[in-house]
Amino acid sequence: MAEKSSLESKLAAALPQPYRFVIHHLSTPPTSSPALYSAPPGQKPEQTTCESHFLSVSINYNDRQVQVFALEILIYSTRYLTTLFVSKADSTGYIHLLNLPKSIASPLKTISSIFIAHLVENRQRKDRQLVVSLFARAQDQYLFPGSIENPHKHVLDDRGLIKWWCRVLEPVLHVNKVPESEDPHPWRPKPTASAYLRVPSCDLHETRSFFPPHVRRNPSLLSNWYPNRDPLRDLSGRNPTDPERCLIPRFPDDPKSRFVDELDEELTEPPPNPQEKTKASPSKGPRPGRWKSVRSLDQFWELMAFRQECSSGRLVGFLWAVFTPANFNADDHKIPDSPTQFPAKHKGDFCPVVRPPMTPPAIQVLNPYLPDAEEMGYSPGTIERVVGPPTFAVEKEATALVVVGKHYERILRLLLHLDFATFEVAVESSKRWVEDVGLCVGREGWGFEVVGEMEVDGGGDRDAGEGAKGGEEGKVVGGANVLETGLVRKKKRGAEIGEGNDAGEDDGAVNVLATGLVRKKPKVK
Repeated sequence: MAEKSSLESKLAAALPQPYRFVIHHLSTPPTSSPALYSAPPGQKPEQTTCESHFLSVSINYNDRQVQVFALEILIYSTRYLTTLFVSKADSTGYIHLLNLPKSIASPLKTISSIFIAHLVENRQRKDRQLVVSLFARAQDQYLFPGSIENPHKHVLDDRGLIKWWCRVLEPVLHVNKVPESEDPHPWRPKPTASAYLRVPSCDLHETRSFFPPHVRRNPSLLSNWYPNRDPLRDLSGRNPTDPERCLIPRFPDDPKSRFVDELDEELTEPPPNPQEKTKASPSKGPRPGRWKSVRSLDQFWELMAFRQECSSGRLVGFLWAVFTPANFNADDHKIPDSPTQFPAKHKGDFCPVVRPPMTPPAIQVLNPYLPDAEEMGYSPGTIERVVGPPTFAVEKEATALVVVGKHYERILRLLLHLDFATFEVAVESSKRWVEDVGLCVGREGWGFEVVGEMEVDGGGDRDAGEGAKGGEEGKVVGGANVLETGLVRKKKRGAEIGEGNDAGEDDGAVNVLATGLVRKKPKVK
């Protein structure tokens, strides 16, 4: 397997030259969290860990730094599955100060794709599935208060936002693929990646229209995209026979989670002995762990379309990308019926393992003098938390500033209390946020600068995307089809339209009929 490159080198290779971007990457160590999935009746919840990643992007304008984009991703790890949840993403609109040519693809979309792909590559286990999940809902501002007052901020509508996230995830699907010409073992099983999109109240054809244009035109790419479907029953660690509530993850600030909480109020009480069968028939008797009104996932999604968050005049999208390794066997990754049936080799899962002082650290807290570091379980030494099989451990992010959970929450609260309405105010807010984070962890001047290395041509249209291949009538510039100048004719103004032109004469602009050739039908009294 090829050596994994750093986030800095990946961003530099994908961003246009000679533009410069300042990256600030925060993360937290994996800590125990509530289970992402509800446990079936008679079973214990899965032990789950969660780590947070926050990426901030800034630019320098007249030697002044201002934030232009931010993205937060939560990573949940269980014994059988790794889940990346895109929690929040927002921009300030000040990227227009770079005066980027229209031929250059949006750097914010490129950075989002690279960051998600980087986390997928570093969190993918060799025999476990990984899923990226996100909820697309159009809103004026998420992370940068007051940024909506910036007239240069481009706020996408509901349809535009769903299409944007589909374009962001499309390159991520190819993160583990090897070209056939470079594959030394073409006969071996290959890893797969598939995307699923559900847009409540949209039919199959309407949902497919949100896919990237080049995906809809390419049958081989379109075969990996599934409209109006979800992978919830097929994920590793899930049993298709479990109650529906056990198949739906509970993410923070997610409409699915709020709907599940309401449906849980109608649950029936399980029998005292899970092994005891009720005398009533299954159709009429109690259904432990199951809802009364919703009896299938399809019915759940049908009712989601009538929820206020999905039927208030704006469309919302639920998007998944599932990555399956080549040697994955679904039958080996189902949760046992009883917690006591776990294999003995997994007894050490989720147990903190303190490494000897001479061993290179796996996760290191950068400020050993934080007053609450020891009481939160992270001493000035180093600690590794095993999540899943003993062979899997969280790798240290070379570019990330690791902070404990309490300080991470404080850092996000500070950002939500700043102001980005004008450029001057946004510069001061950006400076205060970076400095306060440095003081919080005892590291000034944190972050790194990325200089774009990708060569681009001028001209074209940034929003054109990947168009059809042009023949002799056009040429491709920066990914867009541009017509030759001689093929575009402009209509001349009134004074230049040949007065007295003969019928059918072509003056290079428009054909004008002579007055005598126009006949009117006589009126009949």
